[in-house]
Amino acid sequence: MNFEELKRFYSENYSLGYLNSSDLSTRLALVSLICYVTYKSKQKDPDATYYSIIMKLNKGINVPDKFVKGLAIVCEDFGYMCDTFPTFGLKGKEILVKIQEILKSYVPF
Repeated sequence: MNFEELKRFYSENYSLGYLNSSDLSTRLALVSLICYVTYKSKQKDPDATYYSIIMKLNKGINVPDKFVKGLAIVCEDFGYMCDTFPTFGLKGKEILVKIQEILKSYVPF
C-alpha cells in the first residue's frame, strides 16, 4: 500500500475525526481515560477488553460498532505495556461520565 492508501485505510477504520471536537486534548483524553478504565478493570477481571469496556460505556449512546472497534484498537495500541495514564484531574465516576460525554459528541459525517 502506498501512503495515500494507508491514510485512507486508517481514516476509514481508526480515525477519531467523527468526534465533534476541534480540541486535540479531548481526543487524547478519551483514549487515555479508556486505557485507564480498562487497565483498572483488567485488575479485577483479566478477561476485560478495550472493546468490552467501550461497549459498556456506549450503552444508551449507540456510537456505531465500527467506530467502537476502531477506537478499541487505537486504545489498545496506546495502552500497550502502560500502567500509568493521565486522568486529567478526574476521579472515580467522573472518568466514566467524561468518556460518555465525549462519545456523545460522535457525529456520523
